[in-house]
Amino acid sequence: MAAVLLAGLLAGCNVTDQYHQEYDDLGKKIVADWKQLPEVVDAKYDYRHGLDVGQSIGLYAAIRMGSDSPAVVEKMVEIARRDYWESTASPTMGAGIYTADKLFDGPVKDTSIIRYNGQIKVEDDPEVAAALEKKYGPRPTKK
Repeated sequence: MAAVLLAGLLAGCNVTDQYHQEYDDLGKKIVADWKQLPEVVDAKYDYRHGLDVGQSIGLYAAIRMGSDSPAVVEKMVEIARRDYWESTASPTMGAGIYTADKLFDGPVKDTSIIRYNGQIKVEDDPEVAAALEKKYGPRPTKK
């Protein structure tokens, strides 16, 4: 009986969903900005939310062979950091950037094409946060 009451309470409060539009918008913005780069073949994002995963965005991009220099990858990471900084969302963000002619549906097994695979740190890295504030101004606050 208590479990049924708790489930009803959680469903009524919408606690189990945890969807926030500004997080979804952030993923869309980063992907749109990445797709404007001539080196990017394709990009997508995956916004996950809920009690079990919190708020996280996975970013994925394929960049053209021959244009996969560290400078291009760093530019993409900087775009993601900038868009995050200018947003009111604060998810955990990870990215996978690959040299490929298309994005993959599953895990990438060929490690030779991986150009970046990891977290994109922003607020939890004080040096990065200070540099972003200096470059883009103060971070907006939620309304």
